[in-house]
Amino acid sequence: MKSARRAKIWLIISIIAIVLVSGTLGFFVGRGKLTLVTILRNKKPSPSVNINLFWEAYNKLKENYASDVDGQKYLYGSIEGGFASLGDPYTMFFTPDQTKDFTNELSGELEGIGVKIGVLDDYPAVIAPLDGSPAQKAGLKPRDKIIKVDGVDMKGVSLDEAVTKIRGQEGTKVKLEILRDGEKDTKTFEIERAKLQVKTVEVKYLDDVAVIELNEFGEDTVTEFSKAAKEISDKKINKVIIDLRSNPGGLLDGAVGVGNEIFPKDTTVVIEKGKTTKNEMKTNQDGVLKDAKLVVLVNDGSASAAEILAGAVQDNKRGTIIGGKTFGKGTVQQFEPLSDGSAVKITVAQWLTPSGKSIEKNGITPDIEIKDSDNPYFDNNDPLIERAIQELNK
Repeated sequence: MKSARRAKIWLIISIIAIVLVSGTLGFFVGRGKLTLVTILRNKKPSPSVNINLFWEAYNKLKENYASDVDGQKYLYGSIEGGFASLGDPYTMFFTPDQTKDFTNELSGELEGIGVKIGVLDDYPAVIAPLDGSPAQKAGLKPRDKIIKVDGVDMKGVSLDEAVTKIRGQEGTKVKLEILRDGEKDTKTFEIERAKLQVKTVEVKYLDDVAVIELNEFGEDTVTEFSKAAKEISDKKINKVIIDLRSNPGGLLDGAVGVGNEIFPKDTTVVIEKGKTTKNEMKTNQDGVLKDAKLVVLVNDGSASAAEILAGAVQDNKRGTIIGGKTFGKGTVQQFEPLSDGSAVKITVAQWLTPSGKSIEKNGITPDIEIKDSDNPYFDNNDPLIERAIQELNK
């Protein structure tokens, strides 16, 4: 869900003072070989960081707190707090459960009923059920307003909270009270959740224009986009819109892989700038759609890998960027699993567009700035799509 995914951009979690010892802590605590107390007693303090203070605070809490203290939760919370102290919203610590959710999201595998939702008249509402999903089989339709989830009123509830309530473990059931568009009485649907393979690329055709919706850059995005590109080419369509609105990014390889399908060979897609190095990432083939007329749609929810792709199109004069200024997330994160199933994601470099412009906090300014519809999923007209078609027909 594009709106729900946008909220993920604002995740703020964290460490550094503790990161030097976190791998060791996770390994031993996770396996029950050492207690938190023993580890901290045996760890020699750094010349610049008094680790004994960490132990002192833990000991005071253990001695004086009115209830029991869970050492594992305390450890995870300490690491999160350490990461947060950096003030970098993209350097973060994941607990084992969060790590599982994060990796599942990138792989496109989720558990739930398979429905995209937005907000309509202050309620979460169905944008569309996924093909073959439990939601589709149960009969949910676009514009169905979700009045209650398991008896809980959904009016004014955030999309994140609504998604969390509707998602759940495979085999469990969720009860939705639905108000269908144009009807007065609600209907109740009890739907069993299942494992879902969510597509990150969707294609639709508006006469002689192909519209590719790129929802995020996951593990299967390049394969899905390549398949879509071939289908478009086989249909002899040479007008293409790539919709990156509210795409929060994902894997860098996804952006470069999509570039392989729309640029000529040896086109620079992005520059990775580390502390002492610069690395240009280029396409390795002539793209199937390299000669198609191209428009890319963006908004303030387009971030990271989405901005990389939009910046590459703009700098290489490959097409026209239409919409609103993008989010401005231009840093490189390295994902490192830890031994107990937790993980860390650490900023290690910056992304630059092919012309050397920094994306971080600057974003991509469209060639043609147009305000997006307040609710594009439910409005009859989409001003950005309409303007893109005009541009393609010039």
